[in-house]
Amino acid sequence: MTPWQFMACVEGYGKANGWKQTGGGSADTLSDDELKKMGIVGF
Repeated sequence: MTPWQFMACVEGYGKANGWKQTGGGSADTLSDDELKKMGIVGF
């Protein structure tokens, strides 16, 4: 399992069980340039 898959599982579990989001580490907070540097394409 990749780290991305693990974090997606944790996030889904948290949403299903009413965890509050803190805003840290979410993919929404990454800029397009940061995503490009990480090798993520197609956004």
